[in-house]
Amino acid sequence: MHSVEILHRDNKELPQTLIQWFMGEYLSDWSVDLTLIHLDLSDEGVDGWCMREDDTEFIIQIDENLTGDEYRRTLLHEMYHMYQHLNKIPRCEMCAYESEQQNLDRFSNSQ
Repeated sequence: MHSVEILHRDNKELPQTLIQWFMGEYLSDWSVDLTLIHLDLSDEGVDGWCMREDDTEFIIQIDENLTGDEYRRTLLHEMYHMYQHLNKIPRCEMCAYESEQQNLDRFSNSQ
């Protein structure tokens, strides 16, 4: 069973459906605790971060200014890093970038 907490996402697209889809597709064998935090990352020079807090506990930070496909691709990118961590796959930034559009297309076709 997954636990998801979403913080600071007012008046914009909520990502629950996308998160549920990704976890069902990639993380169904795991019990993951995810905290998704939306904040201004413009000074960081990134759109998002994925941090592993414990074996199956993660914090993802997403830039609160992202919308639409850019937001969805970034969230998918960071969740792919969760997948890498859980499956002991060496962190591969290029792999995560390559997975973004493929997973966005797969998600869109599933809706």
